[in-house]
Formats: sequence, C-alpha cells, structure tokens
Amino acid sequence: MKRLDYKWIALGLLWVTYFLLQGSRQIYGAVLPQIRADFGADDVRMGAVASAFFLAYAVVVPFGGLAADFFRRKVVIVVGTVLFVTGIFLSSFASTVGVLVLTYGILNGVGQSLVPTSSTSIIQQLHAESRATALSIYQLGAYAGLILCSVSAGWFGSLGAGGWRKAFLLFGGIGILWAALLLFFLRDTKPATACSDRPSLKAALGAMFVKPSALLLTLAFGLSNFGDIGFRVWMPTFLQRTMELSPASAAFHSVIWFYAGGFLGILVASRISDGWRRRGNLGARLDCNMIGLILCAPAVYLVANLTTALPALAAVLAVYGFVHGFYDANFIASFYEVVTSRYRTSAYGLYACGAFVIGSFAPSVLGAMGAAFSLRTAFSLLGVFYLAATAVTLVARMFFFKRDYERD
Repeated sequence: MKRLDYKWIALGLLWVTYFLLQGSRQIYGAVLPQIRADFGADDVRMGAVASAFFLAYAVVVPFGGLAADFFRRKVVIVVGTVLFVTGIFLSSFASTVGVLVLTYGILNGVGQSLVPTSSTSIIQQLHAESRATALSIYQLGAYAGLILCSVSAGWFGSLGAGGWRKAFLLFGGIGILWAALLLFFLRDTKPATACSDRPSLKAALGAMFVKPSALLLTLAFGLSNFGDIGFRVWMPTFLQRTMELSPASAAFHSVIWFYAGGFLGILVASRISDGWRRRGNLGARLDCNMIGLILCAPAVYLVANLTTALPALAAVLAVYGFVHGFYDANFIASFYEVVTSRYRTSAYGLYACGAFVIGSFAPSVLGAMGAAFSLRTAFSLLGVFYLAATAVTLVARMFFFKRDYERD
C-alpha cells in the first residue's frame, strides 16, 4: 500500500486508540457520585483517585517519550494500550478507594502515559504538510471518546447499586480487543533519526531549557490543564448537586454541549491557524491559543453561575467548548514549532509531564473546596487559571517566539 494512503489509515488507528484513552478518563467523573455512595467516601478521597491517575501519568510520560525514541513506536503504543485498558477493566472489580487508586489511578495512568508521545510522533512524521489538520483530527478522537464514554457510563451508573462497574467492564473489554487489532494492523514508520543519533531525555531537557518559549508554553499548558481536569472530573457531580439531574442526564449534559462546540471550534481554528501561517504569520498557532484561553475564563465562570436554567447552561457550555477548541487545535503544533525536530518526541513527554503535574492537583483541590465551600465556588475560580495561561502565552509570543522558532 502506498504511503500516501497509509498515513490516513495510521491516523484512523491512532484516532480510535485516542478515543478509548480519553474516553476512559471520563468514565470515572461520570459515575463518581455512585462510586462515592457505594464506598461511603468523601469528596477529598474521591478527588484523590483522579489526582493519582494524573500524577502517575505526569511522572511516567517523559519516559514514554524516551521509549518512543529507543524502542519501536508501535510496540510502545500497544504495550501502553494494554496497560491502561487492563487498569480500566480491573477497576470494575474494585471494592475500596485504595484499589481504585491502584487500578484506575496508577495502572491506567502509567499505560496512558506511553501512548500519546509515540502516536503524535508518527502523525507529525507522516503528515509533515498537513500537521495541524491531522493533529486536529486526532484531537477530535478525544472529544468523541469523552462524549460517548461519559454518556454511556452515566447510563450504567443510573442502573442502581453497582451499575458503574459495568461501564469499566465494557470499555476495558473493548480496549483489550482493540489492542490486539493494533498489534496486527499498525505499522512502524522509519524514525526521523538513526538509533545511534537519538537524543537522551537529558539532551531533550537541555534543548527545552534553552528555549524560553518551550518552557512558557509548558506552563501555559499546565495552567489550562488544571481548568480542564477540574472541569472534566467534577462537572457531572456538579450538575447532579446543583440541578438535581439523574446520573445519565448529568453525564450527558456535562459533555455533549461542551464537546459539540469543541468539535466545531477545532475545525474552525485549525483552518484559521493554517491559513494565517500560509499568509506569513509564523505565530498564528500561538495567537489561536491565546484567543481560546482568554475566552475560556468568562465562559467557565458563566457555567458555574447559570445552572438554574438548563437551556442557558447548554448554550454557555457550547460556547465554552468552541473557544476551547481554538486552544485544542493548536497547543501541540505550537509547541513543536519551538523545538527542533530531533528533540520533539522526547520534549513532548517533558511538555506533558509539566502540564499534568500541575493539572493533577485539580481533582483534589476542587474536592477540598467543594467540601469546605461549594463546587460552584470552585468552578468559578477556574477562570483564573485560563487567564494566567493567556498571560504566559503572551509573554512567549511577544518576547521569545521569533527567536525560538524552528523551521522543519
């Protein structure tokens, strides 16, 4: 088969993998109140399960980048997929919060950390001329997974005591079958550099530290990630408490409007940023990042304070998703523009590490704030993190990007 054809087949295979990877993250948030009731746990302990996942992901993801440089990327993707879907599958049998920390938190987090770096490396190599579009399509897999898995999990949670277990069992089982398909149909592409010339993690770290733009974009990603993770984990619970929705209805409304807007936002933003770059604006992707981030702040505040009317909430969630799509469409591509191609795979692992270390505190912090004050108060304050991310990106754009920019 011609390479021109295979690059889209590879994107499809990796898209489904990303669908399962991101979708399985939302299962926990969709059924969190039911697990809390079954285990008799408080908000802080329930938040700690999600924090354990994101922290495990953050700690291991730099080594996922290193593994992508020194081992076959196909093997890294398959092994990572097997680990995280096994963690999801075993979570269906958990009897305590501690077991969930081990299965959903650590095993799932470690497995997921191995997949994205190798996946994006293959995509950006195969799609050199259509990188932003291909990475945007890849990002749409996350949106589809978050919507469908969340709604399905919410429906299982509404079945009564223990219904949440069926969600983990179903998606974990499907994931195990998909891992077998990846083993047979995903190919390795020839790495951009010879094995003996591949950089070490230390070298990639050094390459990032001489690029202020790379460090600032990592911080901006982390600040944005804090808002994203807090929103994803606690939004279904927030809607159940503030609007007294059923588990299935809360799971549906917490994702469908946001990610419907996000689908459109990603498609629009990717075309805008690619068009601006073709017309000579090298910083187009950072500009789109800032547009999305600064508009997320008022949007999330309105989400927290419009929960008395479902139609109004749905409209604001759709706008929130749309403006967030401007960031989602460009945050990977903009980082690659300030890191030389030789270090991109390893540097992406460090990029994700820094971002998820910051974001991993969100579930616990919001859980503690919800217990001490209210989830409404906690959600209202998430906009501060988006504004801080905007400011950091602006500094990178104004003072360092032109110097740090790397041509392919």
